Amino acid sequence: MGMNIKVKTALRAILIGSTVLPLVILAIVSAIQIFGFSKNVISDEAATAGAAQSAAIANIADAYMSDAAGYAGMDLFASAVKDVNGAKADLDTISTAAKAGGSVLDIVVSGSDGGVLYSSAGVAVGTHFFGIDDSSSSKTSAFVSKFAMNEASYKKNVFAATAPLSGGEGYVSIVVDAAKITDILTASAFLGHGSLVVADSDTALNFNGSASSPSADLSSSIEPAVSSMISTNVGDAGEKLTSGQYLGAYGHINGTPWVWISLYPASEASSSVMLVFIVGMVIIAALILICVLVMVIATQKVIDPMLGMLSTMKEINAGNHKERINTDGMGKEFAGMSNIFNEMMDESMMSEELHRTVSDISDNMLFEWDFAKESMFVSDNFKEKIGLNVSGATLNNGKFLDSLMDEDDSEKYKRDMTNLFKDKGDIGGEYKIKNAAGQDMWVSMRARCITDRLGEVLRVIGVLTDITSEKNATLKLAERASFDFLSQLYNRNTFEREFASELERSTGKKIAALFIDVDDFKFINDRYSHAVGDEVIRFVADVIKSKTGESGFAGRFGGDEFVLCVPDQNMVENVEVLSMDIIDDLYSGYYSKSVDTTLNIKASIGIAIYPEHSQDPKELVGCADAAMYFVKKNGKANYHIYQPEDSNLEGNYTSSI
Repeated sequence: MGMNIKVKTALRAILIGSTVLPLVILAIVSAIQIFGFSKNVISDEAATAGAAQSAAIANIADAYMSDAAGYAGMDLFASAVKDVNGAKADLDTISTAAKAGGSVLDIVVSGSDGGVLYSSAGVAVGTHFFGIDDSSSSKTSAFVSKFAMNEASYKKNVFAATAPLSGGEGYVSIVVDAAKITDILTASAFLGHGSLVVADSDTALNFNGSASSPSADLSSSIEPAVSSMISTNVGDAGEKLTSGQYLGAYGHINGTPWVWISLYPASEASSSVMLVFIVGMVIIAALILICVLVMVIATQKVIDPMLGMLSTMKEINAGNHKERINTDGMGKEFAGMSNIFNEMMDESMMSEELHRTVSDISDNMLFEWDFAKESMFVSDNFKEKIGLNVSGATLNNGKFLDSLMDEDDSEKYKRDMTNLFKDKGDIGGEYKIKNAAGQDMWVSMRARCITDRLGEVLRVIGVLTDITSEKNATLKLAERASFDFLSQLYNRNTFEREFASELERSTGKKIAALFIDVDDFKFINDRYSHAVGDEVIRFVADVIKSKTGESGFAGRFGGDEFVLCVPDQNMVENVEVLSMDIIDDLYSGYYSKSVDTTLNIKASIGIAIYPEHSQDPKELVGCADAAMYFVKKNGKANYHIYQPEDSNLEGNYTSSI
């Protein structure tokens, strides 16, 4: 049987080589000679017409983008993001003027997330504005959107010219009736049957006489290169269409996500020479038909089963995994091979269903990277929880989980992937990502390489587990362990650790350490109670925090002692003013409701400067403690900058080190 297949295959090759192939070549040469000249003329005319009108359309887009940029620069629109009701009257006035020409349908102010804050046409507040997508946040100047076909809010084909507001707090958009562009297109017919189309990845204007239609309808009728440009807006501009249903030309419309295509029906281009061509093709077709019939008769028993098997395999490869090879009428050998293939597919489907079932009934999210097919599979709960589009993603091209991580986690993930492929074993790690809702999410990942007999990686299979709750609980416990419960400042251990890190990062810049001790605190406890003393501790902590804000940090060293780290250079230069402000604010008094008394709190502050007084964190705090002790010995309620002779005065902290 194997020899018969080889003989029949060889016979088919001989027949194709000796008869069909020369006839096909003759037909191709004839078609080129007949249609070549007319195609070139039509393509040149199409290119001229398209280039001229694309410039006009680009000017329209530029004009609306310029208007949007002008609005974005106005204080009125920036303030509308924060107080739309207060700006509404002025916004309505501007919108009325903008819509006077008829083409502008709406002026929209939206937040940074794309939610509508104001619409002169009455679009509901909070509705996601069609002109804002995921790429908008990266744009710093005005831009136009793709066309929205029969957009729900306007019942028309529209596009939007949008500009980001200063500060990145939102956008201002001009919604334009796409009829303004459609009118240009319908008036741009050429050579009797030619038409001009403008399209983006979703919508085509003026295709087949329709004001708008899905771009997919257009893409199926033109060359793949043009279809690719429509879907990605990337490709060579100013090229010609020379095959398919249409002749013509195409190119980008500058400054927009749109592509212009000049189309001329190929059937009309050949009408003048069609009769001669048809006669020639009929003769050639008749000869080809005779040859094909001979081949079919000679090889039918072999070719038909093989084609049936190939067709089924293509269906399965396209996603119809339930398709199976029909063995009816097959010979014994082909039926045997087909049954083996069908059984393998049944086992594969059962395995895939098992994966899907395990994923559905657990919190684990599955992914699988196939090196041969360069494809990524993820489970349904992966899509629901994480919301990542894995189209085009590999494990290490920046489009998988690492695209959802911050820089540190992304680098850790890349190192883990490098080790995984190097060792061809398995890895595990924990990472923080942003999920589909934009929320922080912690995941634990386990991944393993599946290799062939030579040790080459075939697949990587991985499991993700949502550990957000556990991680947050751990972090919260760690955070609680770092703070003093009463003052909500760092405890001593945490302060000393953070202070040492701050000095390491300083690169020689000055840092001030202030040792603050509440004067006569024992008197407050003894006279008013320890509960009032606790209130005073919280009051002192609040005053310290209010003076530094985010420019420093403080810790409670126990009892009535506090240490403040000031890395801000301006505050270091004015550290005496800062110290006096703290003393004054404390002395201005704390009113205790529990004893109905205002307590004027006094404090002594010692100051030490890094690196002038010491480069060692503990020694520097000790210097500040010694300076504070100097104040205690000299009247209290004041501040003092450390002097070397102060080292003879030992405070509590100084004695501890």
